[in-house]
This record gives sequence, structure tokens and C-alpha cells, in this order.
Amino acid sequence: MSGLLDRARGLFALRLRKDFNFRRAQETVPALRWLKPRKGERILDIGCGEGTYDYRVALRGARVFGFDLDLNQLRRAQGHHKTPFTGFVCAHADAFPLRSGQFDTVMSLCVFEHLPDDRQTLREMWRVLRPGGRILLTLDSLSLEEIGESWRDEHRKRHSVLQFYTHPSVGLLLEACGFRLIRHRYLLRSRLDLALIRLSYATERMHAVPAAVIRLGLVSAGRMASAVFNLFTGNQRGWTLLIEADRVTPGPEPGPEPEPGARLELGPESDPANSPS
Repeated sequence: MSGLLDRARGLFALRLRKDFNFRRAQETVPALRWLKPRKGERILDIGCGEGTYDYRVALRGARVFGFDLDLNQLRRAQGHHKTPFTGFVCAHADAFPLRSGQFDTVMSLCVFEHLPDDRQTLREMWRVLRPGGRILLTLDSLSLEEIGESWRDEHRKRHSVLQFYTHPSVGLLLEACGFRLIRHRYLLRSRLDLALIRLSYATERMHAVPAAVIRLGLVSAGRMASAVFNLFTGNQRGWTLLIEADRVTPGPEPGPEPEPGARLELGPESDPANSPS
């Protein structure tokens, strides 16, 4: 019973967070649909935060290992989303403390635009993937004509964003790092989506409880309205870019393996966060 109460408290706390909003829902829901985790699949999540998505993926039988730099978020992940099939550790996105070739899939949602060296992160993703493995990423694009440079500048400063991506630019980046783009999709493609994003951000200045209620309404009603509205728009640009790519061989020049004392290895049954090789 206490475990159920803890998970309920964690879910309620998530709903009160400022970053639980229409934009985040529209970005992560399609990504998790594309993920389609298989039972026994080994998945690495770069920038896992509180582990909310990792927990949901693990419920479908996958083994999920999450990285993040924020210790407070990782503590909440351990408290609310730790299971025999999830593990969480503090690590940098440009140097994974993992043996090569361990994972079937590497995902990273709402993270890549903040990375100082996206190429190095992609090289590390390539290294820890098994042959034929894949990556799933969501990337800030802000490529709609309605989004002016002033809005992009505001977004950079407000959310510590370092780069934006388009389908052509990310295709070249992936190719240079040993990946082949399988498919892509622009998300949040209409003026209605932009208006709902603005409303979501406006709630950040409100008291937590009423703001959470408004955000919940925007997520539920806004997603339905957006789905209908986007049936009539042929826009091939958007706020966010969702991509899936697979690992090709040969890939980039391999980097050094982590030192044995700093290396983590996922055993078939052991907790990935506590299994040094």
C-alpha cells in the first residue's frame, strides 16, 4: 500500500511541475509511440530527469537505464520510479560510464538542444549500441515562419537552448556520427499549437495549484484541438523535430572505453545501476 501511495504522490507532484505542459505532452507522447518497447529490450535514456518515462517504458517489459546530471531529479527517480527493470545514475552526456554494445535503443527526449557537444553525445550513443541498434530523439526546431528571431532568442535564454535543428541539418549530423535517418516528423506545426505553447508558459507565473489545473486542461483539450487543426495544415516545419535513426557500420572513430572502475555493465538479471564490470 505504501508503494502505491508513494507512486500516487509522485504522479501528483509531476502534475504540479511547471514543465508538465501542452508542449511537453505533444513532444513526448508521439515519441513514446514510436519507441514501441519490446519485452527484454535494453534502453538507455539520456537526460532521464525523474524517470517518469523510464518507468512507463519498463512497465511494458523493457529494461531501462537513465542518465542525468541533476541529483535532485535522480533522487526523485529513485524514490518514485525505481523498479527491478529501471536504474538511474548521475553521468555526463558526452562520456557514458558503460561498456560498448550493451543497448538495443538509446533515447533522449527534450534534451539534445541543451548539449554543448551533440556530436560527441551521438558518438557515445553509437558506441554503446549493439549493431543494428537505434536512437530516438526529440529536438527543438522552432522552424515555423510564425516564430521570429526574437522568439527564438527568448527561448534560448529562458531554457538554456544552444542549438535548433531541421530535418536536413540533423540528417547530415547523424550521417557524420554513424547513423542513418529512418524517419522524421515535425511536431507542434500550427498557429494554434503556438498559441497553446504561449498559454502554457504563462502559467509558470501563477500559483502552483491553479496553474496545474490550467495546464491539465490545456494538455487534454489542447491535444484534441491540435489533432483536429493539424489535419488541415500541410506545414512541414514545427516547434519540435522527432527523429528515429539506426546505427550503421562502419561508424565514427571509436572513442576510448571507460576505465574499468568507472564502467557500468548491465547484467541479465542484476540492477544496472549497481553492476560494475
